[in-house]
Amino acid sequence: MVDILITFIGLLATAFTVASTVPQIKKALRTKDTDDVSIRFLVVLIVGLFLWTLYGVGRSDIVIIIGNSIGVALNIWMLVLKIKYSREPLEEQ
Repeated sequence: MVDILITFIGLLATAFTVASTVPQIKKALRTKDTDDVSIRFLVVLIVGLFLWTLYGVGRSDIVIIIGNSIGVALNIWMLVLKIKYSREPLEEQ
């Protein structure tokens, strides 16, 4: 019973974490403006999520693998939008 509860909490945490990136992507697609998004933040986040994915693989933890893999994909998408829509994507204010 405890294992099921822990897995459910992990899945819920994954859903909230993954969902946090979606509004930013939607806004970027709608406004075509990503100047307020930090490219350094995105790169560091992508590396961190990728490392969590590797950790999940090492631990054979499907919840960690799935959640962080989706997070990597969404944040790479956001990074692509940042590069596409920013006037100077590599310039940080």
